[in-house]
Amino acid sequence: MNFYILTKNDWKTEKGQTDTEWMIADKVNYESAPRCPECNQVIGGKLWLPPYQIELEMFTKQYGNVALGVGGDELVVDDYFKSRFEETDLTGLEFIGEAEVVKLICRWGVKKKQLTEPPQYYVARLKYGCAAIDHEKSGAVFETGEEPTCDYCRSGLIKRYPKIIIDENTWDGTDIFLARGIGGMRTTSQRFKDWWDSCDFNNCKVIPSEEYHIDHDAPLTCK
Repeated sequence: MNFYILTKNDWKTEKGQTDTEWMIADKVNYESAPRCPECNQVIGGKLWLPPYQIELEMFTKQYGNVALGVGGDELVVDDYFKSRFEETDLTGLEFIGEAEVVKLICRWGVKKKQLTEPPQYYVARLKYGCAAIDHEKSGAVFETGEEPTCDYCRSGLIKRYPKIIIDENTWDGTDIFLARGIGGMRTTSQRFKDWWDSCDFNNCKVIPSEEYHIDHDAPLTCK
């Protein structure tokens, strides 16, 4: 069974792709973070409440159909993405409201005068808990003393993953979701991957989970 990760384009090798990212604006409302139903450990960020005000970082002059931000609980998507998704029977995304763009931040020499008005964006929340990562098959390395103790949330302080392997026995058939045991990773099914490829979205990519890796000890690099 194949699983995939929705992620950003690699700016080093995929130049020319649209790159739009987002962050929550200063004025923000939250409610308490979700907790594991088995061990009561916090398993995600605080839930974002309206108004959904965002800042967009523009690395090119074209707005992206999908914008990724810090953390993975929400996607910010435009009309095209939303309408195409709603034409399908894909599962895992809940459109929770319109996003108001309150600030544009230009990078890589992009000038605000070069930009048109942003499209209408929407906030889509990903479903959590539909499947869990297989830490052993993924080759997970944890910080000392921080290995998971709960078999449901499988939460632990990760140093690195050479790859992401989902435990097939835990998957409930949802098409895009946040897997238990690896916060923030937007994991998808084969059906979602096939749909994504048919839509010709102008930024982001969906890659096999075996090709996705994390190493928190690696040196940081800048765009």
